[in-house]
Amino acid sequence: MTTLPILSDSSVRTHLIMPADIAASISDAIKASKRPNTLRAYQSDLAQFSSWCSDHGWQALPAQPEMVAAYLVEQRKHLKLSTLRRHLATISKAHQIAGLDSPCKAPVVTEVIRGLLNQYPEPANRAAAMTPEHLRTVLGGIRSADLAAFRDRAVLLTGWCAALRRSEIAGLLWGHVAHEPDGIVLTILGSKTDKAGTGQQAPLAAESKAGKVCPVRSLQAWQAACAAVSPDLIKPDQPVFRQISRYGSLGGALSGHAINQIVNSRGAAVGLTGFTGHSLRRGLAQAAHAAGVGDSSIMQTTRHRSVNQLRTYQGDAGLLLRAASKGLLQ
Repeated sequence: MTTLPILSDSSVRTHLIMPADIAASISDAIKASKRPNTLRAYQSDLAQFSSWCSDHGWQALPAQPEMVAAYLVEQRKHLKLSTLRRHLATISKAHQIAGLDSPCKAPVVTEVIRGLLNQYPEPANRAAAMTPEHLRTVLGGIRSADLAAFRDRAVLLTGWCAALRRSEIAGLLWGHVAHEPDGIVLTILGSKTDKAGTGQQAPLAAESKAGKVCPVRSLQAWQAACAAVSPDLIKPDQPVFRQISRYGSLGGALSGHAINQIVNSRGAAVGLTGFTGHSLRRGLAQAAHAAGVGDSSIMQTTRHRSVNQLRTYQGDAGLLLRAASKGLLQ
């Protein structure tokens, strides 16, 4: 018999005793419900909260609202408010999984959060959007014809045109790539917005008049390059984007972190710094909005579940073009 761990943190456990194999299965299911990066963040946050409680002679589960409020105030001295919000979500989730009332909903906690926001306002920290001009510049800087060049062009164009998250780019399999008369339809599995787990479709429209920036042609060229190494590399169960060694040999699937590095390094190579994997998705959302594409059409590609979520991506794209004062003084 064993207890069920909360988010794999050994210092915080439920009080429910159950057979070890069942507890392990539940723990595995809980882990699978979160993306790896999210799970690692939760584990780190929970360990930090547990350690802080221990230092003060308190137990982390169940936590009292006043404890959580004190933790937030103390941690705000060196953590951003956005990070504190994540810590708060972690504490709440740990209580939820344990079947306990969350202390995070208590008025003393919500009022402290509101007060900290007023005391220490901070702008949203979002990835820089890669505009169409940026993307063309970055692609223009890839002049070689080696495997890395074929791969990175396909990564950039696929990620930008289909508005993919870096984890979604990394998770693509060749079996998820369906060729249609007007382009390619990608099946995205494991997306953070795919709560039903049934997969989502993202379009890659063919750009027949712009061959150098056509996502379909770039992906086909990368596929052909992989097939030339070995036909087994493009079987349906094989990853689309792979590691490439310093000697030019193909390895396993890229990670989301590796996608981030590709975007960042290819941008830096042409003097454009500050881009991340998320810059591709944000860039498409902003460029489409500035070009007058309707929200519903953009959301079909980005797969946002609400217009409010989409708005956070669009930011101030096209703001000056739509300024209320524009032309009034002429």
